Amino acid sequence: MAVVTLACAGDVMINRPDPSSMLRHVEAHFQQAGIGYCNLEGPTCDGGEKHPGKAGISLHLRSSPQAANALASAGIDVVSLANNHALDYGVAGLEQTIKALDDAGIAHAGAGRDLAAARQPAFLEVNGLRIALLSYTSVCVPPFAATATAPGVAMVRIKTTYAANLRLFQQPGSPMLTRTTSEPEDVAMLLDDVKAAKSGADVVIVAWHWGISERWGKLADYQKELGRAVIDAGAGAIIGHHAHMLLGVEFYRGCPIFYSLGNFAFDLDHPYFRRESAIVLCDVSHDGIARVRMIPVLINDRHEPVPVRAEGDGRKVAWFLEYLSEGLNTKFVNCGDRVELLAES
Repeated sequence: MAVVTLACAGDVMINRPDPSSMLRHVEAHFQQAGIGYCNLEGPTCDGGEKHPGKAGISLHLRSSPQAANALASAGIDVVSLANNHALDYGVAGLEQTIKALDDAGIAHAGAGRDLAAARQPAFLEVNGLRIALLSYTSVCVPPFAATATAPGVAMVRIKTTYAANLRLFQQPGSPMLTRTTSEPEDVAMLLDDVKAAKSGADVVIVAWHWGISERWGKLADYQKELGRAVIDAGAGAIIGHHAHMLLGVEFYRGCPIFYSLGNFAFDLDHPYFRRESAIVLCDVSHDGIARVRMIPVLINDRHEPVPVRAEGDGRKVAWFLEYLSEGLNTKFVNCGDRVELLAES
């Protein structure tokens, strides 16, 4: 039976004079894998104007135009584009990004000239195994969302409501109760896309920009609900990002849901970012995800990801992820240079 190793990483934004230096410590892991993946946070461009829809809300990010070639050289074969920075430099920035990725031979999903294009999966075929990657975001300003006639990203919209904590009067300062609900039409679109991709691929991977950043460290309720629905629809794994920190790993029906792989290679200092990260290796076969393990990573002072052994400095990375995964049906086994992730029986 053919088995292909998929090497997955979190958020990437490379903006430095020598983009190839960013992944120098980790490139061997992607080059040795059958397929290398990361989330490309923001455009790869030097053109376009800052999108006015984000003025005063958050940073405008972009990678240098040479970043696409640097990713390809490091072993990245496919990226997700649906995120809250994809149109930071407008449609022109997105178009330049897509061209740069195409020229570098990197497949992509999650953004395009219209909603139909943004919903299209990226297909990769290795050793006779066909893998589809779909990409969506639930965190971005509304003008970034693709429509039937306008460029943008594939978006699954979420509504938020608040209620007072019952202990508010006896415990002043208690946080509000937060509830999230999804837009039914967006969820129907997402599940239809998963089913359609599964009909043309052996395994479907869903990349999802979701959840809460700013070191919140917890899951929004919609993430668990919709993550499981996507697995029920036929996806073999979910690769989450946006939190800029690791979040828990859940096994549902034997399929891994990585709620966030955290920052990976990000040329920016920010008080909300954490240095713990990971490269996740998934062995993929015609039957789905056969084996999952994690290479612990710490981000150095140059924002570069550096692998660390699980029996050494990587122990705190593994412990941190294990702590965040409490109650999510995941078992962690230290194997020296990496950590095996297993569904608890």
